[in-house]
Amino acid sequence: MKRRAFIQRAIGSAGAIALADSSVASALAADTPYYDFVIIGAGTAGLPAAVFAARRGAKVLLVDAAPDIGGTLHLANGQVAAAGTRIQAAKGIVDTPDAHYDDVMSLSRGLADKHVIRRTADEAPATINWLLDAGLVPLPDHPVTGDTPGRKAYNTPRYLWAKDEGRAILAVIRRELAPEIASGRVTLQLNTRATGLLLSDKGEVQGLRGTVTESKDGATREFIARGRHVLLTSGGYAMNPDLFEQLCGVPAYAAGSYPYSQGQGLAIATSIGGWLRGQDLHRPGSGSILTSEQFPAKVYARFDMSPRRLPWEIWVNNQGQRFVAEDSSDSYQRERLLLRQEKLRYQIFFDQSILEKAPPALPKFSRDEFLAHFDKHPMFHRADSLEALAAKARIELDGLRTSIRDYNAATKSGSDAFGRKHFPMPIGERGPYFAVTHLGHSATSSAGVVVDEQLRVVRGNGEPIPNFYAAGEVLGSGATLGNAFAPGMMLTPALALGRWLGMTLPIS
Repeated sequence: MKRRAFIQRAIGSAGAIALADSSVASALAADTPYYDFVIIGAGTAGLPAAVFAARRGAKVLLVDAAPDIGGTLHLANGQVAAAGTRIQAAKGIVDTPDAHYDDVMSLSRGLADKHVIRRTADEAPATINWLLDAGLVPLPDHPVTGDTPGRKAYNTPRYLWAKDEGRAILAVIRRELAPEIASGRVTLQLNTRATGLLLSDKGEVQGLRGTVTESKDGATREFIARGRHVLLTSGGYAMNPDLFEQLCGVPAYAAGSYPYSQGQGLAIATSIGGWLRGQDLHRPGSGSILTSEQFPAKVYARFDMSPRRLPWEIWVNNQGQRFVAEDSSDSYQRERLLLRQEKLRYQIFFDQSILEKAPPALPKFSRDEFLAHFDKHPMFHRADSLEALAAKARIELDGLRTSIRDYNAATKSGSDAFGRKHFPMPIGERGPYFAVTHLGHSATSSAGVVVDEQLRVVRGNGEPIPNFYAAGEVLGSGATLGNAFAPGMMLTPALALGRWLGMTLPIS
């Protein structure tokens, strides 16, 4: 109850309308429009659901809080993965959904939802072939495995994206959706915020309540629609810092997601007994230099990290303690260790000698530009003494002194408690000293709504809620990635599962 109450406070009211009174039910039946599909969210999952439902003759209502369709496709890198696509066949690549499933479950350390991944792997080839046939043009060398330094990916090339990233996928889907809107099979209702669901006296979902913003001055009107199937495809919550911190246990920091990713779908689902999972599967990355330590910060730059550039510096947390082998090539290990640090905050610390002799840490800046940051950027700190540096960077001084002492000893012995192997030089006894604040952050929402094998939203006891389905980021990245990284497994499940719902749910 406490969790649900918080969600309600963080997002706003998202109650349900109980239609137990027959007079209310009959009034709505007479005056309220009825659809085969009511889809809440015109993004990566909702759009293919609408297209394929309409192609079967379904009457579809597609609503979104934004003034345009597309959701996160406006910002996404557009990376998808599928096994058994025609682009693989054209290059002689033999691949199967079983292999894709096995790879994803391995990459996610077995933490992804096996039912969601199974359905995604099975439906992904036809989904990607649809996009290819409709005009999506991948980069010339694609598909690829997705392997990058420090991060393992697929065993077989099945990962692809187009030059214009997520916008390329959106452009294709716009063309596919246009005739369905023109025919009247899809009714598009933008600037409409879903606020609750219509329920029967038996707890069956029967429609949607929302508010429509009709003018620039913010004037709204109530909106109600009934539907045989209600699909929750409303996205995540990464732009709601209060809800983000409550669910993930860490600050949101960076405003890198879609502005309408406010978590409204989670409020709607939990208001009628839906359950959440994935709160423990937040993935913070290895940290970035942000514009501030407060939401809505932006990503400013990233230190060039191992194995691209072996570190000369040390990394210390708020207590001044080292917590990782800075030269580790294992991105997953760095992320797990950063997750244990207070506020996902750490400092990359070094002295003047390291500054002068180490390879450039921020390659896009010249040496003079790099140095200028210490005079004007809030994440860059410089001082002539350790005491002053610790105060500026908000590091515990005693812990920092101990870390420097132990690291310098390791440079002589070659034996480091964290397993570091690269020791170019010790940290000097005289300043000036430097620290650059890094913060772990994510633009994805790890927690999401629990569904069964048929993508029906379920209650805490595992009972499915009749007529109520979910797909896309509202399921949470934990359902498709675990707490790791599997290439293309944010967009691909949304596209594939949305399409599957549109193709399979019964219509009149």
